Amino acid sequence: MKKKLFFIFVLSFIFLFLFLLNGGAFANVFDDIISKSDLKSPVGVYFFDNSDKKIIYKKNENTLFNPASTLKVLTFGASYLVLGDDYEFKTALYKDNQNNIYLKLGADALLKQSDLDELISKISNTNFKNLYIDPYIIDSDELYPASWLEEDVWPYQRGISPYIIDSNYATIALRRSSLAQRVDVIQNGTYKMAIINELKIGDNQDYKIETSPKSPSIVVLKGTINKDEIINLPVLNPEINFNVKLRASLEKNKIVYLNQIKIKKTPSDAKYIASVSHNIKEISREILYNSNNFIAEVVFKVAGAKYIDYQRSAALDDAIAMFRAIFRKYLNENTVIADASGVSRQNLITLESYMGIFNELLISSDLKTLLMSANEGTLTDRMLYLQNNLKAKTGTLKNYSSLAGVLNSKQNKEIYFGIITQNSPKRKALLKYFEENMISELYKNY
Repeated sequence: MKKKLFFIFVLSFIFLFLFLLNGGAFANVFDDIISKSDLKSPVGVYFFDNSDKKIIYKKNENTLFNPASTLKVLTFGASYLVLGDDYEFKTALYKDNQNNIYLKLGADALLKQSDLDELISKISNTNFKNLYIDPYIIDSDELYPASWLEEDVWPYQRGISPYIIDSNYATIALRRSSLAQRVDVIQNGTYKMAIINELKIGDNQDYKIETSPKSPSIVVLKGTINKDEIINLPVLNPEINFNVKLRASLEKNKIVYLNQIKIKKTPSDAKYIASVSHNIKEISREILYNSNNFIAEVVFKVAGAKYIDYQRSAALDDAIAMFRAIFRKYLNENTVIADASGVSRQNLITLESYMGIFNELLISSDLKTLLMSANEGTLTDRMLYLQNNLKAKTGTLKNYSSLAGVLNSKQNKEIYFGIITQNSPKRKALLKYFEENMISELYKNY
């Protein structure tokens, strides 16, 4: 009996030793990749085996990192939980008992001129007194998060507003004149921007887009061009842009309306006429595949509006309060959520917190199905061999890179992962290559 017990003890010890040895060797593989990559910066890594509910590898998991655009997974995830998977971003027409029409905006980031034309056609045979716009779902006061830098605002990003149509871009053609002595600036859209053209023909395509120091509503183009080009500029005033296009819809539908289009809240007893809408899953693609910063910010605020039960026009602070309330058990006192898109350099979160929230989102919703796979969106031409085994979101800022998602390994394990590199002097391509090395090793050997 003693020999038998001794044999069992020795056998158990051997199995434990081999288990620890293999685990240590596996961890050493990742340590080795990090060391050889020589990123000269802090690196955070968190690999969790969801199949067996255990941590595979972690490094600097309690260090505060800026997650860049991988933050969109968490902020959109919070919005998705609050709004629901069947939420419609709806632009609707109502009529009150005084024969006034209300166009209630739903901050639909995919609304186009053709959608508005269709909607306005529903009142083409209606005799109405006044046409009002109700934009109160989200605020119009702060077009950009306060934490964004100068290089993050116009003309690099669009202002966050409930007035959205045709993506809030104005299309402008830069064309060399037939005499090749000057540059013509051509605007064919309904909305026209005030532009001072200081462009010249030159040897290089080297021009700047600025607003006039005398008036922020005037655009200045200066520098040289050596070829024709079409550019999309964010509109400077989303409200004016929307009103101009609303007037165009009225004209197209042969509706003569000479009064001013004013702002007014839709009465609670107003009767619904018609609407156009886009659902949250359509919009999620823009956020999670194309990493659209503008739409991420709009959706986050819309969710904030529902969270405060539409008591007022929702601000970014309302959306951040919503996020903190939903995920309070994962956040520590040093966590900073400064925007929805990850553009802000002020965002700070640990990978321990990030992966805790990520895990809850995957349990609470079908978020995993909305994430892009390899060779899609911002992962185009990356990790092609994982096309059917990866769902992820990328993140990139200057000297920052991140990747987070779900991996089905070669051994058919479901693994949640997060990788963040911060303040690295290395080129972006090398940071992405490092991420792919880590994921490749994880896929092949676990």
